[in-house]
Amino acid sequence: MASVIPDEQYETQFFGFSPSSFLDGVKGLVLDRLSEATEQLEGHLSQIPEEIISKEEVSRGIGLLRQQTDSNYTKTMQKLEAHILENVMKIPAHVLLPSDVEQQSQASASDITLLHTEMEKLRTQLKNEKLMQAKLKDELQDIEQVLEEQQKMKTEVFNESWMTQLEEAKEKLLFVHENDEETLAVAAAIQKKAADLRISGNTPTAVQILTTNILK
Repeated sequence: MASVIPDEQYETQFFGFSPSSFLDGVKGLVLDRLSEATEQLEGHLSQIPEEIISKEEVSRGIGLLRQQTDSNYTKTMQKLEAHILENVMKIPAHVLLPSDVEQQSQASASDITLLHTEMEKLRTQLKNEKLMQAKLKDELQDIEQVLEEQQKMKTEVFNESWMTQLEEAKEKLLFVHENDEETLAVAAAIQKKAADLRISGNTPTAVQILTTNILK
C-alpha cells in the first residue's frame, strides 16, 4: 500500500527539494548497502569448505538473513520517515519565510465573506451577460431575416422590366408637363388680348380673338 505524500510545498520552497524525495534517496541508498553487504557475506561463506558448511545451508541462511533484514529495515525506515517528516524537515505553521512576508496578514472572516459576495455578484453578472447575448443573437437573426425578405422583394419588384416602365412613365410626365406650360402660355395670351379689346371699347368675339395675333 503506497503511503500518502503530505503537503510539502512550503518545505520544498525552503529546502529546494521535498522531504519525501530526500527520504526516498536515503532508503534507496540503505537498501543498496544492505544488498551489497549480504552479497559479500554470501560470497565469503561460499568459500568455506562444504565439509564445514554446505552451500544449501549458506543459501538458506542468507535467505533468512534477507527476510530479517528486510523486516528490520521496513520498521526502522517507517520510524525514521515519521521522525524526519514531523520533526526534522517540517516547517512549523507559525514560521514565515522571508519571501512570504507579504502574506503575513491573514484575511479576516469579514474579508472572506465580502470576497464570496463579490464572487456571487460576478457570477450573476456573467449569467445576465449570457442571457443578454442570447437575446441579442435572436434579435439579430430576426433582423437578418427581415433584411433578406426586403432584398428579395426589391429584386422581384425593381426588375429590369419595371425600371423600363418607370422610365417611360417619366418621359410621358415630362411631355405632358411641357405641353401644359405651352397651353397655359397661350391661354394667358388670349386673356390679355381679350382684355385689350375690351379696353378699346369693343366687345371681342371669339373670331376676333382667334384671328388676332395673340402672340404679339
